[in-house]
Amino acid sequence: MSDGRTPGPAHDAAAITTPALFLLAAVAFVTELALFGGVGAVAYAAAGGGVGAWLAGAAATAAVLVFWGLFMAPRARRRLGVGARTLLALLLCAGTAVGLVLAGWTWWGWYVGVAGLVVVAAQSVLHGPERMAGPPAGG
Repeated sequence: MSDGRTPGPAHDAAAITTPALFLLAAVAFVTELALFGGVGAVAYAAAGGGVGAWLAGAAATAAVLVFWGLFMAPRARRRLGVGARTLLALLLCAGTAVGLVLAGWTWWGWYVGVAGLVVVAAQSVLHGPERMAGPPAGG
């Protein structure tokens, strides 16, 4: 890469070599956007409407974006380990999905819940135990 940063093993251009992996990456991106917006929508609904609710929604969305950028994103400088990222992604998807359904955005909640769990499961398979443990000794 020309910017001097090296991407993680599953996030460089060579890793997306099949249509299925490209589709997974596209679904993951759309699901992340739905998740981020869903967090804001749940905060808005919980605040009960009005200007305060809009501010709560904006603050919640900003908070999840900062958190994701710092700890979850592929190029995050303080990226959590695979296990912690998997657990947090599952909790965030499930919690947001339930909040969306309870707030009346059923289709959105089901999308975040089902697609989020599918993406997390697929990425967990792609980051199997051999990748969780780090590089092989002597390599």
